[in-house]
Amino acid sequence: MPEKFETYKPEPALVSNFLAIREKPKVNPLVTDFPEDFYDKKSREHSFEEAENAFEFVFDKKKLLHHLEQKKNKESFAYLKQVRRHGLILRDLYRFFDVSHQCVEKLNRLMCSLGEYNDSYWVSPQEELKKEISESLDNLEFPVNFDESLKFKEYVEGVLLEIQDILKEKQLPVEKFHTLRKRIRSFASLVQPAAAENCGGNFHWLFFSLFKLSGEMGDHHDDLILKGLNGEINYHESVVDVDPRIISEFEKLKPFIEKVCGLKK
Repeated sequence: MPEKFETYKPEPALVSNFLAIREKPKVNPLVTDFPEDFYDKKSREHSFEEAENAFEFVFDKKKLLHHLEQKKNKESFAYLKQVRRHGLILRDLYRFFDVSHQCVEKLNRLMCSLGEYNDSYWVSPQEELKKEISESLDNLEFPVNFDESLKFKEYVEGVLLEIQDILKEKQLPVEKFHTLRKRIRSFASLVQPAAAENCGGNFHWLFFSLFKLSGEMGDHHDDLILKGLNGEINYHESVVDVDPRIISEFEKLKPFIEKVCGLKK
């Protein structure tokens, strides 16, 4: 019998450049340097395909189950985090691109359960979350019905308006602060496939800028989660002061978001 060979799968740019695009590029582009990329349905289809390929490249059911059952260790945590990071990109693209503006249920369940599990990983991993994660792993599929360009544009406008409304408040309940962070992160996810294929270029700069802002907010939120898990604070009753720098940084990036999404003509 002829020897069998495994089909070679090239590493997607979203995987190979995952860390590289988290470093600041040397470029400093203007709004006019960007195309109206995502207003083009073909560009949205390409971005989704890249995100799907990247998730399927890093996701392995047996490997994930193996790491779930291990005692706490850095290698297992890193893999669980890697799967979630790529899943979040795909989940955000569903919300921008699909006609329903909703993520498929199984992926959404997996991301929620895995996020809660990872948050508690170094304190007290919750056994019930392992079951929820395991139940979300079978037959993961990613059907998508791409919305028309005008509807995509309307959705983007709605997310931007939501962010601006939240930023009018000087103090936010912690869960609303988390919502703000997720909305900003969703725009980082939107441009991340293009950034990975454009490492060192303009989309890299835009992704890095959004990722950095979201990451700083995420660090603050993670600190509150940890304090809540340790019993130092009541997480759900906590309030966050909105740093004016968040407002100014987002206002600086907003025209770039509008341009690449076709809002600025």
